[in-house]
Amino acid sequence: MSETFTTAEYLTTHKVAKLMGVSLPTVVNWVNAGKLAAHRTPGGHRRIAAADLVRFAREFNYPLSAEFLRTVDRVPRVLVVDDDQAFCEMVSEYLEMKGSFKVEVANSGFAAGMIVARFKPDLILMDIMMPDMDGFQVLATLRESKENRNTPVLACTAYRDPELDERIARESFNGFLQKPLRLEHLLDVVSEKLKLIEATS
Repeated sequence: MSETFTTAEYLTTHKVAKLMGVSLPTVVNWVNAGKLAAHRTPGGHRRIAAADLVRFAREFNYPLSAEFLRTVDRVPRVLVVDDDQAFCEMVSEYLEMKGSFKVEVANSGFAAGMIVARFKPDLILMDIMMPDMDGFQVLATLRESKENRNTPVLACTAYRDPELDERIARESFNGFLQKPLRLEHLLDVVSEKLKLIEATS
């Protein structure tokens, strides 16, 4: 299986020079020699895909910072929290297959807390109605944590009434999805939220 790079970021030659600790002419020479792949913008400027830079660094044994490699090389992580096992399996399989995400499942609110600490998801799909801790309680616990307070959480439920809708809107969810889910729409929403995280990080 080929390596998966999750960022669509294109870097300027100046940025590459800074990341690699070399001069700008050195980067230009790498590109001109065909060692480092580069693309041209409509204005004629060189842009280098982050994935291509990583491949170049590995091939020619140049060091890159661990922080940069984490942002480029890490597959986005999605946690599905729902007490319906069949629903979890359907959603996780679809997101893994179509979105190439790493997905884990929690079948209760209590389990979600433990998995979040270990798995460190980039996004959580949260069922509202669960028997032990409902989605509102789990969300409140997450928002009290410094590490997880900014993790996007999408509410998901088949139960609808005006009071519930009002509460979902009032709480700090980052979106709402109605069951039964359209899986294509779910993938679009999750992908868009993850792109926003990349753009603002």
